[in-house]
Amino acid sequence: MLSQGLRAFYDRSPMREGVLCWYPFAAGAKVLDMSGGALSALLQSRCGRVVSSDDYIDGDKGFDYVVVIDPADYRLEALRGLRSALHDHGRLLLAYENPFALRYWSGKPSPLTGLAYDSLYGRDGRPSAAALRLSLAQAGFGGQKWYYPLTDHWFAREVYSEDYLPDEYLGQRFVPYLDDDGAAMFDERPLYREAIRGGAFPFLCGAYLVEARADGADAPCPVDYAAVTAYRAPAKRFATIVRNDGTVHKSPLHEDGRETAKAILHNHEALARMGVPVTQLRAEGDALVMPRYETPTLWGYWARKLTEGSFDAEEMLRHYDQIVDAIHKAAADGDCYWELVPANCFYDEQSGGLLFFDQEYRWEGYPPEAAVARAVMAARYSPALSADPRSAEWMETLIQRYGLADRWDALEAQVKRATAEVFGGGAEALAEATRVAAEGIASTRRRARFQPVPGKLRELGYRRPAIYGYGRRGKDLAQVMGNAGMEPAAIIDEHLAQYPGIEALGEARGAEGPGTATEAGLDVDVVVVSVLDSEGIVAELKRMTSLPVYALEALLDESDG
Repeated sequence: MLSQGLRAFYDRSPMREGVLCWYPFAAGAKVLDMSGGALSALLQSRCGRVVSSDDYIDGDKGFDYVVVIDPADYRLEALRGLRSALHDHGRLLLAYENPFALRYWSGKPSPLTGLAYDSLYGRDGRPSAAALRLSLAQAGFGGQKWYYPLTDHWFAREVYSEDYLPDEYLGQRFVPYLDDDGAAMFDERPLYREAIRGGAFPFLCGAYLVEARADGADAPCPVDYAAVTAYRAPAKRFATIVRNDGTVHKSPLHEDGRETAKAILHNHEALARMGVPVTQLRAEGDALVMPRYETPTLWGYWARKLTEGSFDAEEMLRHYDQIVDAIHKAAADGDCYWELVPANCFYDEQSGGLLFFDQEYRWEGYPPEAAVARAVMAARYSPALSADPRSAEWMETLIQRYGLADRWDALEAQVKRATAEVFGGGAEALAEATRVAAEGIASTRRRARFQPVPGKLRELGYRRPAIYGYGRRGKDLAQVMGNAGMEPAAIIDEHLAQYPGIEALGEARGAEGPGTATEAGLDVDVVVVSVLDSEGIVAELKRMTSLPVYALEALLDESDG
C-alpha cells in the first residue's frame, strides 16, 4: 500500500488512471466501478452507464465490465459474486498489488498485518497470481489475460502482458519509484533486470491486472503493451498501445492532445518529404496508427551489445552520423525536430538503417545543433551507455565530431530547458519519494553494518565515545550507539555551528592514558571518526589529543576479524 504522502498524490494525480486508460472499453458499456473512485472519471468518460460500488444494488446484473482495485476479499465466494454481476460475455478487470513483489522481499511490512514477510507466507489474504488464476477459473471465468503494470497499478507508466514480457533492457525507459516506509533493506530497482533474465519477472513484479472473461471463447483484449505518459501536461498525455493485430495506436488521454496528435502526423509527413526515414502514420479517430515493428530501438540495440560485450564504438559513431544527417535534412524547413534521437528510432540490423518514430516535438527558431546536442546527450541519459566507464570519452568524441565544443555549454542549457518543458513536473512527487526512500534504505543498511561498533568499544574499555563528523554516517552511528545503550558523549563537527569543532580536542592535549577530555568540557574517553577516507583526519586528531582515536572503518574491520 502507499504511504500517506504518495496516497495524497495518487488521489489527485492523473497517473492513477495509467493502469486502464489504454484499455479498449466497448462503446456504451455498462460498468460496475469498484475502483474506490480512482477510475470513476475515466470510466464515465469512456463508457455508457457507470454504477459505483456505493450505488450498486445486490442482484443488479448484466454488466459489461466490473472494474476492481485491491479488493478486500479474494475468496472464491467473492469472485463468484463478481462473476454473477456480469452478463455471459462480460469481463472482470481486477488490479491488485503483488504480495510477492520485490518490495516485500526487501522487508516492507504487509499493509494488512503490519509485519515484514507476512505477505510472502500468505498471511495477509492476498493471493499469488497462480492462486488467483485458479480461483478465477473455479469462479466461472472461462478465459484470462494477465498484465503487469510498472512500477505497479497505482503509478503505471508501462503495462506489459503475458504476451509481451519485458526484456532485460527494460531499464532503458523504465522509471521505477520507491515508497518510504523505513523498513526496506535493499533498493529493488536494480533487481528488475535480473528478475527478467531469470524468468522471474511475472512472479516478482509490483502488481497485476487481470482481464477475466466470462466466456473463454471470447477473444482476449487485443492490447499486448502500453506506454502511458499521464504525468505530462494535458496536451502531451498519450497512451502508446501495441496491439496483437500488427498495429500500434498513439491515443491522446486528454482532449488537448488531439491537436498534438495532428501535429505529430504533420511532422511525420513533413519529415518524409524531406527525406528523413520515418514510420508511416495514419489518423484513426483521435488516434494515430502505425505498423508494429519487432526490431529494437537503437538504444535497445546498444544496450544489448554492451551486455554481450560486443559493443563497437565505431559502429555507434556511424549510427550517430545517420542521426545527424537526418537532423540536418529536417532543418530544411527552418525548424528543429527534437525527437530525432537514439531512443526514438528503430534499428534494422540487416540493412543498418534507422527508422524514426513518435516525432512529436518541433521548435521554431532552434538551430539544428540543438537537436544534435540532444541526440549526443543520449550517451549520458541512456542507462546502459552512462553506466559504461567509457561514456565520458564517447561524449567528448561526439561533441568534437560534430563541432559542438565551442558552444556546448549554451547548447546543453538550451536542451535542458526544452526537455524540462516537454516532460514537465507531473511525477516530481514520485521522484522525491524515491530519493527519500533510497536515502532511508542506505541509512538502514549503514545502521545494520554499524551494529558491532558499541560492543567493540566496550570490549576495548570505552564507555563515553565522541563521534567526529555528523553527516549521514555520523547520525546513523549515533543512533546505533543510542540503541545499544551507549549514547554518544559528544558530537564534534567543525562544519556545524551547533557542535564543537576540532579545536575542542586540541584543548585536551596532554590527557594521560585513555583519559578524558573533561578539561575542554567534553567528558569523553574515545573519538570515533565517522567520515569516509578518514586516514588524514585520524592522523591530525592523534596529533592534537592523547585521547584514543579510531576510524569507524577500523572498528568494523576489527569486528569482522
